[in-house]
Amino acid sequence: MKNLLIINFIILHTFCYAQQKDLGLVLYGHKQSLGLGAPVGIDYNASLTFNSKTSSYECKKDSLEGGHVNEFVTSRKNDIISVSNKITNEKGFIYYLDLEKNISKSRDIGFKYVKEKTPKIEWKISKATKTIGSFNCIKATGHFRGRDYTAWFTTAIPLPFGPWKLQGLPGLILEAYDTNKEVYFYFKSLSYPYHGKAFIKEPKPDSEKKEWITFNDFKIFTINAYKRGVENFRLVTEQNSDNIIESEMPKMKDSYIEVFDQ
Repeated sequence: MKNLLIINFIILHTFCYAQQKDLGLVLYGHKQSLGLGAPVGIDYNASLTFNSKTSSYECKKDSLEGGHVNEFVTSRKNDIISVSNKITNEKGFIYYLDLEKNISKSRDIGFKYVKEKTPKIEWKISKATKTIGSFNCIKATGHFRGRDYTAWFTTAIPLPFGPWKLQGLPGLILEAYDTNKEVYFYFKSLSYPYHGKAFIKEPKPDSEKKEWITFNDFKIFTINAYKRGVENFRLVTEQNSDNIIESEMPKMKDSYIEVFDQ
């Protein structure tokens, strides 16, 4: 029996080492400034853990911020002041990619567990380059779910991963942003291979009340949430019309990273 336990330990140790030996870890800043027209909004810590086949991006997570965060952050652009809630939770948001199965899974807005075929982004790779950290990076541009993105990737690590749902380039994305950097992922550090305590997280529904939904269902959920927000904004505006000179209805891109046709 003792020998059997030793054999099982050796097999488990070997399996874990095989899983970990090509592990990489990127730390990013994840800045959201939706509707502000500049990268002046809430700044989160984020991480991308990857190997040759899978990756997981995590953000808005207690452990990444050194503990639970629930605070209001004031952002300013010129004379416009915005107050937003910076909040994290134990599990955070997770975006997982499996190259072999061509599947993306996420724990996303509303803590919905979403499973979809990995979306294809039509990137255009340019000749422009710049150095990020110690890595030579190449510029690419592409349109993804309502926003135009610029991504800087390095072929020093020829894997098609990146922050959030941005992926599909012939190298690791170290920096990415939309037109006004209202969505902005910036590089902090990269360890590859990484030998510390980090694991690729595959999201799984965490209770009987949670289940996998399709991306189309998630899209419908997000659009309906946006419409409810617009209706609430309209009601508040009408009730305070004497104090408000002019108010524009918020656009979807001012509240959500992904922008859908309605």
